[in-house]
Amino acid sequence: MKTNKITKYLFKKQVVILGEMYLVTFAAIYILPLILSLITGTLHDYSFVDILRTSPITGFFGFFMFVIATLSYENFKFLIQNGISRKTFFEAQITVYGLFLLIGNSINLLYNYFVYIPMTHKTTFNIFMAAYAKFFHNGLVAVLFNFIFSALILAFVTLVGMTIGSFLSLFSKTWQRILLVATPVIGGVTLIYLVNALETSSLKMTWVADLGSFILGYDRSGIYNPFPMIITLLLICIGLLLIIRYLFSKKQLKQE
Repeated sequence: MKTNKITKYLFKKQVVILGEMYLVTFAAIYILPLILSLITGTLHDYSFVDILRTSPITGFFGFFMFVIATLSYENFKFLIQNGISRKTFFEAQITVYGLFLLIGNSINLLYNYFVYIPMTHKTTFNIFMAAYAKFFHNGLVAVLFNFIFSALILAFVTLVGMTIGSFLSLFSKTWQRILLVATPVIGGVTLIYLVNALETSSLKMTWVADLGSFILGYDRSGIYNPFPMIITLLLICIGLLLIIRYLFSKKQLKQE
């Protein structure tokens, strides 16, 4: 019962931010260019249709979920100070993010299917459509699995944000800044090394490349199988949930 109340509280509070994100995104993508065109006298070059056709509006939701999931400490602090357990907050926050994913993923796919495709005549608007759509012969089934696949991608992004935010909350602000600077640098160098290593002939036939091909669902026919990737994403999300649950149990309120 308490979890439901906290879920409603967090949903009402954060859905406002979600709405603001869509309003700001709409204004930045569509209204701002119009204003700039009026100011610079280039209104004849402004085309709402062209902007609608090329705008990356669906990508903003994933970025929003990553950011809001990373910056969840203030809600945690407020509710813990008011007698809410870590377990209750964790369950409520995960539920709210799940609802947001359903809303945002639905909006993204509706936009892509009913706006992007008719206007551009291009169907490769996301990873699933570019790599896995041809695996299914039934269009409705492809749409269903596109929704599932896209939702898992968004869930992964959200949980990564929660993991980062929960991990950073264990440290002081000084260490948080150090980690925020050092981690991308170390991660970038490691990624570059791995990419370069995988491009060498000596590593192309190793188990790493074979595992990558299996996870991606590669087939010699050129039609990728989405199920290995779906299962992998699902397992990763479950693993991240367990990590986040553990980090939540270690979170401490910081003295301001």
